[in-house]
Order: sequence, then structure tokens, then C-alpha cells
Amino acid sequence: MARLSRNEEIILLSIWKLDDNAYGVTIRKSFMEMTRQILHYGSLYNTLELLTRKGFVTCRESRPESRKGGRRKKLYYLTPTGRKALKEAQSVYRSVWGTVSDLEFKRK
Repeated sequence: MARLSRNEEIILLSIWKLDDNAYGVTIRKSFMEMTRQILHYGSLYNTLELLTRKGFVTCRESRPESRKGGRRKKLYYLTPTGRKALKEAQSVYRSVWGTVSDLEFKRK
């Protein structure tokens, strides 16, 4: 399985957590809440495009919002391959960190 970058992992996790509400604004918000880092829209959409090309994500347009002039949103969903990649990433982290006790750094 192809390795994911940290941002790719977190974006896939955001899409999974958001379920049927995963579009640019909500994915970005979820990413920034989890990482406490800024994610620019350009970087987000580049990564979403890359994840789509890799077959991890698919997107569909939503119905227009119910208000007058309501716009459609581009909703993102994990593909079975995307779910597998995310599960594999989780497994790697559990394997690596499972043998490490809580980190405690002492001052010298």
C-alpha cells in the first residue's frame, strides 16, 4: 500500500469523521482543530486532488442549498481503498507507539 503523508492522513481522517458533511470548509476546520495548524485552501484542494487521483477519495456535488441562490457543495467521500489506507496508517501508529510508554522529557 502506498504511504500517506501526514497531511493526507489527517485529511482522510477528517473526511471519515465528517461523513456526509465533508466539503472544503468543514475538512479544513477539522484539520485545523486536530493539528492546531493553519491549512491554506490551496494546499487542501491540491491534497484532495492528489487523493482523488490515487483513488482514496471520490467527490460528488450536493443538492443546492435550500435558500434562494443556494450553491452546491463538492462533498468528499472515502473510497474502499481510502478506508484501507487509513486503517493501515492507524495500524502502523499503534504498532510503533504501542511499545512506547508515556514520553517524559526531563531537563538536564
